[in-house]
Amino acid sequence: MQRLRKKDAKKISEEVKERAGIDVSGEMDLVNFEDVNIILVNSEPLLLEYEGKHYVSVYGAIKLKPNKYEVRVDEGAMKFIMNGADIMKPGIVYADPNIKEGDFVFVTVEGKQSPIAIGIALCSGEEMKGKGKAVKNLNYVGDDIWNAFLKKT
Repeated sequence: MQRLRKKDAKKISEEVKERAGIDVSGEMDLVNFEDVNIILVNSEPLLLEYEGKHYVSVYGAIKLKPNKYEVRVDEGAMKFIMNGADIMKPGIVYADPNIKEGDFVFVTVEGKQSPIAIGIALCSGEEMKGKGKAVKNLNYVGDDIWNAFLKKT
């Protein structure tokens, strides 16, 4: 675990504000975790870094409720997503039309408010219909990241 300098933490906070529309501040610690880095904010796993970009983790999305880049799926897709599957276009019932390819998105289930996953858009929000993958699943409720930082012992 590595404590981030205040200057670096401020840059990450600004980036997350732009990407997710939420304010995040506090002491930040970087934890390497497989192909993503988790950023603990005041000891909570609120953020993640993937390929040099920062966004809220699924826990951060649940707690902080981002207001940008939602992808909503039908209930039938939930069990696949919660097992690590990428989000497929046929399961999507709504995608924020402002999503561009490469954006971080948070995934919710129709009829529920709470996010279940965080991922990277593989196409624009308007293209999230039809066949194929729409979102690369990076972090979901119950995955190794979730269990490492949030599982109660």
